[in-house]
Amino acid sequence: MKISKIEITQFRHLTNLNFDFGKVITVIAGGNGTGKTSLLGLIGHIFRYGNLSKNLFNERYETKYSSVFRFSVAHDLTGSYQYKIIFADGSEKEAKLRVITNTNGTIRHRIDVGGRVRHGGKITKPVIFLSLKRLLPLAQESLQNIKIGLQTLTSTQEQEYSDLYNEVFSSLETISPIHTKSNNKNSFSPTTGNFDAHGISAGQDNIGHLILALLSFKHLKQSDPGNYNGGLLLIDELDATLYPASQINLLKILLRLGRELDLQIVFTTHSSDILNFLNSRNGSAFKHHTNFVSLSNSSGTVTARQGFSELTNLLADLNHAAVRTIRPKKINYYFEDYEAMCFYKGIIEGEDFSCENDFKNMSISCGTYKTLIDNGFEEFYKSVVVLDGDFSTTMGETDLNSIVLLPGAVRPENVIADFLRSLPPEDPFWNNTYQYTKRVFLNNINGVRDDRDAMKRWFNDQLPYWGQDGANLFNRWKELNPDEANKIIERTRAVTTRILENFYELATN
Repeated sequence: MKISKIEITQFRHLTNLNFDFGKVITVIAGGNGTGKTSLLGLIGHIFRYGNLSKNLFNERYETKYSSVFRFSVAHDLTGSYQYKIIFADGSEKEAKLRVITNTNGTIRHRIDVGGRVRHGGKITKPVIFLSLKRLLPLAQESLQNIKIGLQTLTSTQEQEYSDLYNEVFSSLETISPIHTKSNNKNSFSPTTGNFDAHGISAGQDNIGHLILALLSFKHLKQSDPGNYNGGLLLIDELDATLYPASQINLLKILLRLGRELDLQIVFTTHSSDILNFLNSRNGSAFKHHTNFVSLSNSSGTVTARQGFSELTNLLADLNHAAVRTIRPKKINYYFEDYEAMCFYKGIIEGEDFSCENDFKNMSISCGTYKTLIDNGFEEFYKSVVVLDGDFSTTMGETDLNSIVLLPGAVRPENVIADFLRSLPPEDPFWNNTYQYTKRVFLNNINGVRDDRDAMKRWFNDQLPYWGQDGANLFNRWKELNPDEANKIIERTRAVTTRILENFYELATN
């Protein structure tokens, strides 16, 4: 069950705060003291997966609020703290704070989920919360409290661990994950022939925890397929201890495995490297699977704004600097072939989409487009991709893609041939300076095989008789098919508007 939204009525300094979740990734960013970590605790507290299944940390798949924050006896006296999680199917789960005064005068705090039913109100969903405790170095632990090698991974898990580690750090090392347990940690540390668990850096240790969390969900999906229905991974300060390139590599892994394992991954950050990457054209593939939430207390109370357009304001807020956006000056348009480009240009002629149109006269098959789009090739998320109408059953127009479908259910040259056949001999179109009459059309189409190559040759042979760039023909088609023409124009406008709102660069004033 996918989380759709969280609504906080009140929780400490968070009042009337709400935001949506991304399909795979939700980025919560903001300065110190804006409640980022508290939000992770509130989200995770709603879920548990039962007592039997344990992750590779040898812990239950659940997150208790007491693992994230503690209530203050002096300040958290109110019983009005409440919030709710809303799911994609419209269902809701509410949680409220209950303050209990024991007979001895001590005060206890409990967040009840779905009423006063111990665990009974929680949603069955595996959750892992990675707190900042994962960053504590072993050097600060008492040596006698550190245990090495109590557990093992399978050979497949060890190889996956090594591959992911090398992907993050762009390395080719042979990594052996070794179980390491102390008072504060229970994980698998990445070791090599040159360093062991005691010698790894905080960044290496951090990545070990992140990898183990991902492998835990993969293990659960494989071992309990009947009950597994996705999971929730919560990460406090994803970027901590990691250098910029490794942060970006890690983001790409989270998106890929998040989709593969049906995870919703929520992480906090105030890394300008991550924010600038998501804000750049190179990060465009994330925008269709990610929601960005910006928290700010610059005006006194904490406010939440969402959507990638808010990255600009947040970067300014974090850096205490003014920034401006540079919108694209032009948008690329891609087609399956020249004939499709001619037809499409004729349909949108005279329309203003607030940006220069750069039509690419190149032939790429619909199958190739589908492969590139499915694999997240970012160029086709920031460009208009015009496909023949016969491609509609394979890949249609959605809010998340840049596809515009031409009219009809056949190739554009066939659509035009059928249109000309439908025009009576007295139609105004046949009254032209080229003496291109219905009889001439029928004579020229007669004997042309109904296959791709023959119809393309016919189209290009006839194009000079249809007016400059076929304008006479395409204008007449628009006059007689206004609904179809408007549908294509408005779809183009929706795509170009999305591109202009989401793809931009930053420059300091």
